[in-house]
Amino acid sequence: VGLGVGGTMAYQGMIQNPIFYLVLLGGGYETFMRFYDPLGHAPPNYYGITSGQRAAITGGYFGLAGALFAAMAWNKQNMKTPEQLQRQSIEKTFYD
Repeated sequence: VGLGVGGTMAYQGMIQNPIFYLVLLGGGYETFMRFYDPLGHAPPNYYGITSGQRAAITGGYFGLAGALFAAMAWNKQNMKTPEQLQRQSIEKTFYD
């Protein structure tokens, strides 16, 4: 679905970022390979992992998401308004 929507957006000229085209190209390649080479595309032991390994990977992803949410909250607390930044820039210019 995402490949179709992205392709439609690119065809209609709604996309200006060239990186989007690279992502769309990569997604197109992955989709093609999944349909025309479904078994040969994945590494041999890709699905052969233990439950403990799956739990560790899942915990790692949740830990990463938690760290990102914590970083966003910390950033939100320390953000300054444009007026504060301008005032700080003026004070620094006069007193340096």
